[in-house]
Amino acid sequence: MSEMNKSRRDAVKLMLGGLAAVPVLNLVGMTSVQAADLPHVDPAADPTAKALKYVHDAATATRPDKAGTPGANQHCANCQFIQAAEGEWRPCSLFPGKAVNQNGWCASWTLKAG
Repeated sequence: MSEMNKSRRDAVKLMLGGLAAVPVLNLVGMTSVQAADLPHVDPAADPTAKALKYVHDAATATRPDKAGTPGANQHCANCQFIQAAEGEWRPCSLFPGKAVNQNGWCASWTLKAG
């Protein structure tokens, strides 16, 4: 195989790898922007929120002790279902396309590992 064909193949591999990385980089960069723009869960109107007894302020909820964690220490910011590390309003896997308050709580609260 000639040196030119090898160079051409390497160049094509590099271009394809770069093109494949673009969508991933866009997703990573847009996550924080999209999280801030998500509509907030409406506890009064959202059927999932009603079923899970979601509230924006965990202090207003009757929270049973779960997994060795006192109810007073349970809130969305330390739940395994929260999908962002920062922000007052964050996406939650239980409410796709919506954001929950970091101080909120629902009946599915589960302590984040780690």
